[in-house]
Amino acid sequence: MAVTHVHVDNMANMAAYTPKETAELMSRIGAMRGRARPDKIFFSAFMAGCLVSFTSASAVIATAAPWFQENAPGLIRMISGLIFPSGIVMILISGSELFTGSNMITGIAWMHRRLPLKNLLMHWFLCFWGNMAGALFVMAIIVGYGGVFDNEIFKRQAIATAQLKQITPQWHQIFLRAIGCNWLVCLSCYLGLQAKDVTSKVAGMWWPIFAFVTMGLEHVVANMFFIPIGIFLGAPGISVGLYIWKGMLLFLFLPGCLSCKMLTRIVQASFPQLSETCSVAFSSAASFTSTCTSWERILLLSTGSTISSQSALWRRAIFLPFAAAQSSRIAVARAATLAGSSSALFKHLRLPPSTRFSR
Repeated sequence: MAVTHVHVDNMANMAAYTPKETAELMSRIGAMRGRARPDKIFFSAFMAGCLVSFTSASAVIATAAPWFQENAPGLIRMISGLIFPSGIVMILISGSELFTGSNMITGIAWMHRRLPLKNLLMHWFLCFWGNMAGALFVMAIIVGYGGVFDNEIFKRQAIATAQLKQITPQWHQIFLRAIGCNWLVCLSCYLGLQAKDVTSKVAGMWWPIFAFVTMGLEHVVANMFFIPIGIFLGAPGISVGLYIWKGMLLFLFLPGCLSCKMLTRIVQASFPQLSETCSVAFSSAASFTSTCTSWERILLLSTGSTISSQSALWRRAIFLPFAAAQSSRIAVARAATLAGSSSALFKHLRLPPSTRFSR
């Protein structure tokens, strides 16, 4: 009986890694990706943004069925849930950098003390803006000017999807849906890395993504296509400024600000020398958001009456990552100061040396 038990375990290990082995594998992958060249990270993230946009466009076309939308909305969501996971599968199989999945993989590497904090933050920064650039490229050049949504039914569906994601829900609903979405996306990445053969990877990754799409949860990278394409097509009530405040800053900076606020009292009590550094972090976020508002005004002035309405919307949508990246330089510099000054705090937040994995 003992021999049979060992044989079964060996067969299981041939098909997939154990949870402990999977965590170790993700840690090593995260350390490797976090130390990659910045240009390699950015263009890998650019490719991931393109792949997500391709599948998002496919999902919009597949669900453009007015009768089913009204009489069988559950069936339409199920169809979209069966199509959308193909993008995540292509990203993980090709090794591209998806912002939401990379948060988990590089975060584990940092917790295992295999990746410095500055590399972690830089990797997240490059992944986010790489995803944004790739998503906007496909949205504008291939789908927008390529005329993929020229059919009136497809156009109405794209506009309705953008409004459903940006106007209909309230802020707290978007925030909570994003938590559930990233939970399932990270589970999908975990199952994809746990499997050893391609068929098992595809099967493991598919169903968590199917769940979040069917539930209507919010994925920040997918919304980099859904909402800008609505702006491009002239969706009423949606602007670049609304997208920044309600669809982007909410996903990125609000959770961090809430966490920092909860940690402030602990920091002031245990690490008095870091109190000033926490104030720098909050002022960095304020500088970033106020400068984004200034860029929004500049964009409004730059899209005047001398150009067509659709071209104005295109300029505002495609220029967004460059404007926000330019305005965030002060915040990045101050964040680097924060990272250098807060090493004592993060030593206590990470794993103790007794649980450190081998390098």
